[in-house]
Amino acid sequence: MRNKIRYFIRSKLLPNSLFLIDGKKESKSLYLTFDDGPVQGITENLLDLLDKYQVKATFFIIGQCAKSNPEIIKEIHHRGHKLANHTYTHPAFHKISLPEKINEITSTNTLIKELTNENCKIFRAPQGRWDLKLLMHLFRLKITAVHWSRDSMDFRKEPPAKIVKRLIDEPVKSGDILLFHDDDSRCIEVLETLIPYWQSQGFSINALENK
Repeated sequence: MRNKIRYFIRSKLLPNSLFLIDGKKESKSLYLTFDDGPVQGITENLLDLLDKYQVKATFFIIGQCAKSNPEIIKEIHHRGHKLANHTYTHPAFHKISLPEKINEITSTNTLIKELTNENCKIFRAPQGRWDLKLLMHLFRLKITAVHWSRDSMDFRKEPPAKIVKRLIDEPVKSGDILLFHDDDSRCIEVLETLIPYWQSQGFSINALENK
């Protein structure tokens, strides 16, 4: 409950350019986001699924995974998806210093620039662990902090059918930023059902935009 109150306050008091919890509500759009990749044998199959339904997504990559799989990063970029920063080693962010946090962020941004020749201006903290000092430093770096408004909770490794049922029984809404993880094939099985279901309801599915 404390975390829900904290994020409610941030979402109401902080501008979207500093802390983004949901996207454009005036258009019937959803924003798919994936954390913790790329992972060989999973991320490539996910890209094929997104192509199948002609949707775009945002990939919050871990730098050390990207360094081990540079061709996947280039493929994400080539297919028109958005690359975003999820630190270099995915540390426990609440246990490290601000300089260590910034080093995690800048190291991954440097790698993204090297692989795609584009600057990354979007960041998500591991496990969504934010603090005001970090947010203000990101603001000075002109990097938008991105949280989420709907969590698939696929990290629990539940059966795909259970995840699908939850996201149908508790419907998404316009502007929702949806959190998934492309470190496990469950996301592909779940989205094979949910993407056409959401499209049948009139939703478009888009990548987040750099601010």
